[in-house]
Amino acid sequence: MRVPATITRIARQTPTIKSFDLDLGGHELGFKPGQWVDFFVSLEGAEAVGGYSITSSPSVQDSIGLAVKLDEGDHPVTNWLHREARVGDGVEISLGGDFYYTPDMDGPIVLIAGGIGLTPLMSIVRAIDESDRSTPTTLIYSVSTPSEILFRQDLEDIARRNPLFRPVFTITRPEVQEWNGHTGRIDDDMLRSECVNPDSLFFICGPPDMIRDVIGMLVRLGAPGSHIKYEQWW
Repeated sequence: MRVPATITRIARQTPTIKSFDLDLGGHELGFKPGQWVDFFVSLEGAEAVGGYSITSSPSVQDSIGLAVKLDEGDHPVTNWLHREARVGDGVEISLGGDFYYTPDMDGPIVLIAGGIGLTPLMSIVRAIDESDRSTPTTLIYSVSTPSEILFRQDLEDIARRNPLFRPVFTITRPEVQEWNGHTGRIDDDMLRSECVNPDSLFFICGPPDMIRDVIGMLVRLGAPGSHIKYEQWW
């Protein structure tokens, strides 16, 4: 079912990513943290659609947040969102996806993201922080440069008030900007150094190659396949 929505806020989050808040006009979407929406907009007299993960908490259902990365591709909706969309513009959305977290899932939880793949995991982080601060949760997040860490301030704020939430960042291009933390892609050594528990429930989102590699690492670590969930768009 399509739901009408209005863009109420646009904010620059990183050099390549903007966030968008949408009001659903009193409709409740009923989404679970981790799900995505199809986003419909009329461009030059024709309908175009793009798929974007919800970044906001499920505690509020009559509005949602999205974060969209402008890349080198020619995706018409992404280009419109970055270059033409304005507060007050009307669009339509519909809910999709079977990648999500629910409070009855046994912890600890380990979230592993690459780049814009943080978006569905951000909704999961917010849901756990708001409803279940007794579940140990680790986020391992790989980006190209420190300036591309999406929602960094939010993640650090959650970590300060919630001692059971731990964000771990790694930078794949440390030569570009000064950085004192982990460098390089997520690998077996990083998972071991961060004491990742193989009995955790794992949620992974990022490019296909990264997802394939991380699943292999988790299997080598001893994680059961039934504990590994992933989402990819490419």
